[in-house]
Amino acid sequence: LAGLMGSGRTEIAEAIFGRRAAAAGTILFDGQPIKGQHDAIERGVALVPEDRRKMGLVLDHSVRDNVLLPNLERFTRHLFVQDGEVLKTVEGTIRSLSIKTDSPDKLARLLSGGNQQKIVIGKWHARGPRLLILDEPTIGVDIGAKSEIVATVRKMADAGMAVLLISSELEEIMAISDRILVLHNGRIAQEMNRKDVASEEELHHAIQGHRIK
Repeated sequence: LAGLMGSGRTEIAEAIFGRRAAAAGTILFDGQPIKGQHDAIERGVALVPEDRRKMGLVLDHSVRDNVLLPNLERFTRHLFVQDGEVLKTVEGTIRSLSIKTDSPDKLARLLSGGNQQKIVIGKWHARGPRLLILDEPTIGVDIGAKSEIVATVRKMADAGMAVLLISSELEEIMAISDRILVLHNGRIAQEMNRKDVASEEELHHAIQGHRIK
């Protein structure tokens, strides 16, 4: 989803995830309406929010605990957490997303912004979502982590996961997207096939053009 600030990108993402009530209409997933955030998660929808520190992480918890939180029922047997399975999954997440940490027990707040964001993406990836929504996934991260996150998300999409990306970074949209929807005032103003968009400048003109109308 591309568009200027205030175009409705985040509102659409939160409505799909069940965090925000839709102003009108119905959001269907597999032909059935989404009945709130818990229902969305159970059916395989995940959201990486724009503000990772307030909405994506428990900063005073460890990397391990943050990855575990949305997956707790998967590792619980008769009220006991299966520590071996947890550690295997967490270590796999650290490796696959190249999270730079001394230990799975290191507090999330002690890591860089890029590695914190990788934890947020990783905790949902460990759940195996069918639809991964990312709202400004590289905001506030360094250039190296940004490249790694973009490559990881593109790899997830290539593996068959549905990805809905919201970004103000045109380079990022061009690198990840197969289809681009330009939003204006909460509505789809234009749909573009990525392979038909020749340059970032062309995409920029499409976004700015709907502001003028």
